[in-house]
Amino acid sequence: MAASRINSQVAPIGRARTVPGIAACAVLAGLSMLLALAMPAVPAVLIALIAGTMVAHRFDVGWFLPGADFTVRTVLRIGIALIGVRFSVEQIAELGIAAVAVAAGGVCLMLSAGTLVAMAFGLPRSRSLLSAGAVGICGASAALAISTVLPNGEAQERQTATTVALVTALSTAAMLLYPLVGHLLGFGTLAAGVFFGTAIHDVTQVAGAGAMISAETATAAIATKLVRVACLAPVVAAIATIGARYAASSYRGVAPPALPLFLVGFALVAAAANLGLLSSPLRDTLSQGATFCLVAATAALGIKTSPRQILADGWRPPAAMLAQTLLLAAYAISCILFLDF
Repeated sequence: MAASRINSQVAPIGRARTVPGIAACAVLAGLSMLLALAMPAVPAVLIALIAGTMVAHRFDVGWFLPGADFTVRTVLRIGIALIGVRFSVEQIAELGIAAVAVAAGGVCLMLSAGTLVAMAFGLPRSRSLLSAGAVGICGASAALAISTVLPNGEAQERQTATTVALVTALSTAAMLLYPLVGHLLGFGTLAAGVFFGTAIHDVTQVAGAGAMISAETATAAIATKLVRVACLAPVVAAIATIGARYAASSYRGVAPPALPLFLVGFALVAAAANLGLLSSPLRDTLSQGATFCLVAATAALGIKTSPRQILADGWRPPAAMLAQTLLLAAYAISCILFLDF
């Protein structure tokens, strides 16, 4: 009786300890999203990561760490599940099989050759896969999603923060440069859209690059990008399954865990959105909710990671990710020229 009474008192206290950190991450996420509206060229996740690391650098964040841990674990998974609302079968179907194949092929290329490229720069296999998935699928969102099924630890959190910063910076640079590349290569509306949707990392930057050309190009770019977003759940599920089997073989008698619940949520939300079960205002709200959760999780990573830690790995991670980015762009250009979009 006494033990149960003590446990019932400790649980609320433990939950209360997460409140300051959750509130701090929420405030940083809200401010980051507002700043991103004022500065469209700077993504909210990058602002949140910088803000979080600055807070960690200037203040004692001990009070915030339990809430930051909760945000990185739970709030992030909620955001990944809500991303399913952005998946549109109708938009993908309008692209045509060739464009779908090019976009899906880019994901496969990054997860295979892209991983090997990063390993050639001396990065560990798990970090190489994290980087390749971020470049190949959907930038910061993919990095955060893949990180949830990789081995936990301080090093893994630092690597995730670095990957989010690098992939967001490269995606922003691509948004500004790729429209010029498409113009120089004489790409038409569809070709430019397929190029942007296949080669640019984050959805926001894909839309921005397309909008620099025309509304039709933006539509084609976003539809192409959705093919890559659709690969997020199966790729994360595959990584989780392979990792679980490896763990089970390393530690006798440990059975692989079930499919991560947030991936089931992703599939259910996507199904509901495509079956017309969600109204347009509700879909917009859920999409904004997904963005808020991901930005808050990025702020939490920043709070848990100092700027010195992010820069601790030297030149290899940025060089590897730049090489992956150039490989994906070269692949997209080659496919477009060969298939004559």
